[in-house]
Amino acid sequence: MKFFKKTQIKNENNFDNFPPIGALLVSKMVVDQNMKPGFLYREKRTRPEDSGWRVFTGFESEEYNDNPDNIGIYNPSTILKIDPSLKDILLKGVGSVYEREKDDSDWYKVTDFEFEDDFITTHKLTGNWTFEINNLFERSIEKDGTLYYTTGDKSIRLIIWNSEENKEQLYEEYKQETDNRDETKSKTLDKFEFSDNEISKIGYLIEEHDEHRTYQVLFGFSIIDKEVLQATFYFDEKEYLDWAINTWKNIKLKE
Repeated sequence: MKFFKKTQIKNENNFDNFPPIGALLVSKMVVDQNMKPGFLYREKRTRPEDSGWRVFTGFESEEYNDNPDNIGIYNPSTILKIDPSLKDILLKGVGSVYEREKDDSDWYKVTDFEFEDDFITTHKLTGNWTFEINNLFERSIEKDGTLYYTTGDKSIRLIIWNSEENKEQLYEEYKQETDNRDETKSKTLDKFEFSDNEISKIGYLIEEHDEHRTYQVLFGFSIIDKEVLQATFYFDEKEYLDWAINTWKNIKLKE
């Protein structure tokens, strides 16, 4: 459903300093008929001002949803004033799907919803490196040349450092950095090594926070002669650690 051409986003204040995640596409049953949401999902956004969230009561017919006049574009504050229970859910990332049985029921995560963009792709990072990532991640390049991938609640920053040192020298340098890092601001929660004959891989896990959330950060260094690829993974939920580790492991030399 793509309705941005027909409707302008309303200028409203955020609900309780809610983060500016972008606009929501919402069934008019929620706003005009004052019905509580019962089903919502977050797909890959269509443009910068789009959050990707699609919000419904669960009573809409397919014919109803196919009519653009039945879908409105709203800031999160508008929908949160109708249903504050969505406050935490709206911070979940692309690929999230939630449903509930009644207005006063708890929300639960839906796991069998199919997204059009939900498939694995291989990205060529440079002449040497490739890695695999779900197509739900949005890709951008930051001012310093860092590659940035994000779904909202899972993010990756990738940057390559060049050196005159060989793999063994670089490995020792980064191992010393990992083992002796300053822990006054953030304690090392765990250390990792996934080295093989081609690539030395070492890293560590810490926890950080901002005004909205606490999140974990995995620093993963992939080392070859004269090059270090630094992958920094940010994720809100501890269960995403396996995702971060597997994505790091899939950073490979181009064949």
